[in-house]
Amino acid sequence: MKNSSIIWILILILLFPSIIPIISSYELPSNNIIYVDDDGGADYTRIQDAIDNASIGNTIYVYNGTYYENIYVNITINLKGEDKNNTIIDANNKHDVIYIGFPANNVNITGFTIQNSGNYTKGGALFDAGFEIHSDYNNIQNNIITNHPLYGIDLWASKGNNISYNLINRCNRSGIEFLAGPNNIISNNVICNNYVGISALGSTNCKGNILSYNTFISNNKGLAMYDSDNLIFCNNFIENIDWNAMSHFNFWQMKPSKNIWYNNYWDDWRGVGPKWIPGLFGLNFDWDPVENPYIYDINNSVNQNIFSDSDGIQTKWAVLIACSGGVTYERHERRDRNDMRKLMSILNRNGWDVDHIYTLFEEEATTEAILDDSFNWLRNNGEDEDDLIFFFFSGHGYYHTIDQPPLDEPDGVDEIIHPWDPDMAGWNPDLFIIDDVLAEKFNSLKSRNIVIIMHTCHAGGWIDGKNDLCGSGRVVLVSCGVDESSGMMKYQLHWLFPYYLIQGLKGRSDNNNDKWVSAEELLDYTIKPVQFRSKIYNWMLTGIANIQNPEIFDGWPSIEDNLDELKLINLVE
Repeated sequence: MKNSSIIWILILILLFPSIIPIISSYELPSNNIIYVDDDGGADYTRIQDAIDNASIGNTIYVYNGTYYENIYVNITINLKGEDKNNTIIDANNKHDVIYIGFPANNVNITGFTIQNSGNYTKGGALFDAGFEIHSDYNNIQNNIITNHPLYGIDLWASKGNNISYNLINRCNRSGIEFLAGPNNIISNNVICNNYVGISALGSTNCKGNILSYNTFISNNKGLAMYDSDNLIFCNNFIENIDWNAMSHFNFWQMKPSKNIWYNNYWDDWRGVGPKWIPGLFGLNFDWDPVENPYIYDINNSVNQNIFSDSDGIQTKWAVLIACSGGVTYERHERRDRNDMRKLMSILNRNGWDVDHIYTLFEEEATTEAILDDSFNWLRNNGEDEDDLIFFFFSGHGYYHTIDQPPLDEPDGVDEIIHPWDPDMAGWNPDLFIIDDVLAEKFNSLKSRNIVIIMHTCHAGGWIDGKNDLCGSGRVVLVSCGVDESSGMMKYQLHWLFPYYLIQGLKGRSDNNNDKWVSAEELLDYTIKPVQFRSKIYNWMLTGIANIQNPEIFDGWPSIEDNLDELKLINLVE
């Protein structure tokens, strides 16, 4: 490895707390935010008091300070720190810093320094950790986990967790310890200066985990595995003292350990042939290691992924979601179906392979499917910086009663969309998806060529706040202004805005005659017909000629330089 690469990695790891981005998390929308400030002036001065008085789905927002506490979480909440460098939870060398126990699944914790857990042992067992997790499907993201005499994170038969974008260092046993833990995602972490970076040597069930885009650097031992069927790709293994990774024979189940390794960087690989992963009776090879480490981009903003990941080939992906139907909206469902069918047909004829189009239709479009499944599908299938992503949402939208942190809305309220509900006559606030939460999902993607289409009422609110869908590398098209409704076609079973988008995608929006349909041209094409038809339709329906005004946010190729157009369809091919 080149010395300059090592120097850059070490420099950037030191800078890690200030440049690492916030990854997305599955967040339960709630009208209730509980504030904690150790200086007073908030709802509580102790985090545990706030948790003890919280309800399912509440967000607990913690202001900067040092909180000497042992946190016990037994309810599904969102726990957010103001700034991970300055919002510190310190166990004062006693017990776990944070214990997450059943039935508290889907807990989200982000934005903290977690430090100084205890060193409790009993009968040879080791217990204390920065995080001790006994429940499932939690999100531990964008934290600094440091200075633990045993473990940074300890998974006890815990599955489906997302542990991402954390700095995990100075743990005397292991940064992450598996005591049985299948189907977890561990990605985009820097794991350094621990005895073992990640250890799964004591686990009887450590299968189906995905470990990607982590950097293991300057640990005594990098990654240690017993079990099989884990996917380990695009990680950096650099200057770990004893070995970078090993995969031993599984003595618990008396069979070899065999995992899938590919495209990792190894500083001890000689540059020819596969990289053997050492271990007793190990059958593990990285068949296609990379020659250079994945380098942090020091100029990345928080809206970009921390790794530069580009293969020079543009693959086209699409996520199409339509969920405005339901028992009380049968004709809405027919419009959704017609719009989806036309969009899928056009995209498939113009470079989007069938298996690169992900659809959620009506009852499939749950909160979890929209926030988790669709974005995991993109990430797990390898979307990268070069790729083009077409995201379309058609459903019910409104505005929230508040602007939850981060406070960024000019009108003082966040916007929301509602997933499918069999009876939309009574909206369920527990299912709302808030604009800031969806924005974090897009910020976690690598692609720098994203077109987002929001067809909802009050859609303009999705581009009016600093933490909304706006960002570099994307164009956002919305069906109407922040105080407007999105209408339908009178005599054709289509929605108004999607109908003209479809016509534009067929080639009618090519205003400059360059034989390309761009995202910017697509919006320009819709404005006049949508304005005209909405005025006529609303006058006929209500006697008031309200106008629907489609809007655009153009951040391609960057917010500062957006004179170019994001090209979608080549009309010549």
